[in-house]
Amino acid sequence: MPLAIFLQTAPQSDILQYFTAGRIFRVLLILLAAWLLIRYSARLLNLLAARGPRARFLVKWLEPILRITLWFLAIFLSFEILAPSRETFLAVVGSVAIAIGLGAQDLIKNLIGGLVILGDRPYQLGDLVRIGEAFGEIDHIGLRSTKLTTPDDTRVTIPNASILNSQVFNANSGVPDCQVVTDLFLPVAADPDLASRIGHEAACACPYVYLKKPVSVSVADVFDQRPYLRLRIKAYVFDHRYEARMQNEITLRAKREFRRLGLLHPWEAAPGAPSPPARP
Repeated sequence: MPLAIFLQTAPQSDILQYFTAGRIFRVLLILLAAWLLIRYSARLLNLLAARGPRARFLVKWLEPILRITLWFLAIFLSFEILAPSRETFLAVVGSVAIAIGLGAQDLIKNLIGGLVILGDRPYQLGDLVRIGEAFGEIDHIGLRSTKLTTPDDTRVTIPNASILNSQVFNANSGVPDCQVVTDLFLPVAADPDLASRIGHEAACACPYVYLKKPVSVSVADVFDQRPYLRLRIKAYVFDHRYEARMQNEITLRAKREFRRLGLLHPWEAAPGAPSPPARP
């Protein structure tokens, strides 16, 4: 569509002069240079992020901005080369606008959504977020879509337009650490003070805990088919990528101590007794 309208608005003799082999070669060279710069700059930024884990969010924040800026510059320079006059440039822009209005509305919504995300920054590369039913780490922010990787290593692609109308839950908001909640379950008759002390020690002794932020432990009597005691441990992991490992480490340390002190004895001693409740 843009090419057809452009052919109608510009004289045939002028068109052949515009699209010479030299100009087309320069446009291809600009696009190739932009692609190479984006690719190798992303590798350089990832290398810097790997060497400085605490600063990786600042480094990753630059990646989508740099990538989008380079593509816009490349496209702008390509138009400058292929449109030698203002009238020709306006004709091409007008024809592109008509084509967009007829058949690429969803694409434009996604492009606008990408610009809004870069400006509003509800999340950035490396953040642990939940968008709709998807939960994972943001590893790509583009003009058309956002991609995240779930804890089970599944890649999810979400159009930017749908993100503008969805709730975004961000666990760490541009910093490595985030809060980790670990629920443990004990018989209802277990000593709550002893259980709380064991839970607190298990969290503080975990190698993944970020001790510059508080560790809190709470107990509650809960009834789900039968009564039991729920021990909830809230602590911060120094890097959200180790959230699952931290939960596992706290659970192992606490359950080992519960068993040693006999807090789980009522469940273990009763033959055929129902198993403890599953985690919510």
